[in-house]
Amino acid sequence: MVKTEDRAALGRLYAGCSVYHGELHDHSDSGGTSDGKCPLALWPEKMRALKMDFAAILDHRQVRHMYEDVWRDGLFIPGTEPGTVILDSAAEEKSMHYNMLFGEREALSQLLEEFPEYQFSGGVEGHFIYPRFTRARFGELIDAVKAHGGFFVHPHPKQLMRSEDPLDYWFRDETGLEVIYIGLDREETKENYALWTALLARGRQIWATAGCDLHREPHDTALTTIYAEAYAARAYLSHLTVGDFTAGPVGVRMVAGGTKMGGQCAFAGRRLVVCAADFHDSVRDPSHEYRLDLLSDGGVAASVPADPEGETWLALDADPSWAFCRAEVTDVTRDLRIALGNPIWNRA
Repeated sequence: MVKTEDRAALGRLYAGCSVYHGELHDHSDSGGTSDGKCPLALWPEKMRALKMDFAAILDHRQVRHMYEDVWRDGLFIPGTEPGTVILDSAAEEKSMHYNMLFGEREALSQLLEEFPEYQFSGGVEGHFIYPRFTRARFGELIDAVKAHGGFFVHPHPKQLMRSEDPLDYWFRDETGLEVIYIGLDREETKENYALWTALLARGRQIWATAGCDLHREPHDTALTTIYAEAYAARAYLSHLTVGDFTAGPVGVRMVAGGTKMGGQCAFAGRRLVVCAADFHDSVRDPSHEYRLDLLSDGGVAASVPADPEGETWLALDADPSWAFCRAEVTDVTRDLRIALGNPIWNRA
């Protein structure tokens, strides 16, 4: 049963926040070494048509995309997607990509300068190479991204690396794993979802992300939903870097006492409250049935029908035996997961 105080507790933690739907992994045609097909000048109009609030533009091997005249804070999130080989990985295929997103474009240049392996040329053009790393040095890079207020994501993990051991895909807790890739119903998404849940089962504090990565024009097939205080990259990053966001085109807010998604707290004596709302047009269909599930490491703990036109609430006392809890929204008619809320972990 959802009590008035349950709604008030969640409302206080998200006071002043508005919902934003956008894309966390894409590429533009910014010249130079970029391999996107759509010039950045065309993105704003196309994004408006899709009701997308933001897009992370992660062009390869350069920083010039972040300094185009059309660049607007809030509309775009700065970052890049390099590639690497993890030299001492136990994986059969050691190649991988990684996304680095920041609240300010200058932070990316500062990070590239701190790591001489990139051979960063500096300036607005700012070219760099794809260095190889040991696991230890790669961990230092992730720590540096975090120190600059950035968000680190392992994109399309099962589509490049090959390993039967989920831990070969993990490098640090409190980082993202791109679970939804290209689209909600893709085989790649199913593979990455299995990897994410395997890592959760092994106690890794990894956040699910979504990314389209089609290198063409904007698409709404792999959206992310953030409740943020402002229309600004820094405001988005303040939620991304703590796991307080939803992989998918539906807003999920979840709290355990005073702890939001992505965080950790002792579950004993905590009230768990979940609200699903703000369905994006890309998945809202009045003829479909939807469901909100609350899951723990033991499986589905509670389920209620979800309303695509309003708010759906679920509340219960957190079970102290759970290792974590998280929420999902499913399109029952299509038998398709459409939103993955990030976990809250039980930590004494």
